[in-house]
Amino acid sequence: MGLIDRISTAALLACAGLALTAPGAASAAAPVSRAQWGVDYGAFRCQLIRHFGDASQAYRLAISRDWTFGGYQWALYGAALPLHPSMKSVEIALGPSEGARRFKFDSYAVTEGERRFAWHDSDGLLFKGLRDGDAVRITSVKNLDVSLVLTNLAAAVEALETCENDMFAGWGFDAKMIRTLARQAEPANYAGRWVTNDDYPHLDFAQKNEGTTTFLLTVDAAGKATHCRIVDTSGFSTLDKQTCGLVLTRAAFHPARDAEGQAVASFYINRVRWQVPR
Repeated sequence: MGLIDRISTAALLACAGLALTAPGAASAAAPVSRAQWGVDYGAFRCQLIRHFGDASQAYRLAISRDWTFGGYQWALYGAALPLHPSMKSVEIALGPSEGARRFKFDSYAVTEGERRFAWHDSDGLLFKGLRDGDAVRITSVKNLDVSLVLTNLAAAVEALETCENDMFAGWGFDAKMIRTLARQAEPANYAGRWVTNDDYPHLDFAQKNEGTTTFLLTVDAAGKATHCRIVDTSGFSTLDKQTCGLVLTRAAFHPARDAEGQAVASFYINRVRWQVPR
């Protein structure tokens, strides 16, 4: 079974200054940003979001920490983005002195004419390498050349961390402890066997009920999953309930470790895509 993402509702944060050059025109004057930074408060993820450009060429950038796979998820949205078939990867260059890094596109989507390209910064080096006022240039093999000038990043990152701290508190964890972990909880057995097609509830299978369940496990200092909560529903309570029952029974973990190397309680997030085999 596969894994997917989602985007939820947003709350605005007052920060200023993002600019864009049109694709294929990196030397053109960058239009003034149309909006402020935003923080998207999701059930299991906080996103930094910024709208920029004008009505004829509107874009937005979204950056979030990916608790499921580590690192950061980036996404660029806009009706003027090129069609997907020619897009295999993207190069990101930070500032005038940094070399470009290449990322594979994780996904491509079209919603009401708007195109979305997403890529995964698995080690977080791209996000951590951002400096206030950096020119960030996003290019690919054909027709994609977008340059952003990011300012007031410190305030934006602080707001992102505030959102994450609130999220940790809602899950019952101390944010300072989570941020200083030397190692997060990691599966000690193969996560791909926690939920299989053979586990499909019979009625849901017959009715072809499908969806993606995102779950959060509390993992104790011994590496045992002690509690499961659904943070993003599949749309079917039976699929969600089946997910939690199975992962609590089958999942085993290497516990998280604090800065002193001691095993401590933490959390683990993942997703199960319930899809009837074709």
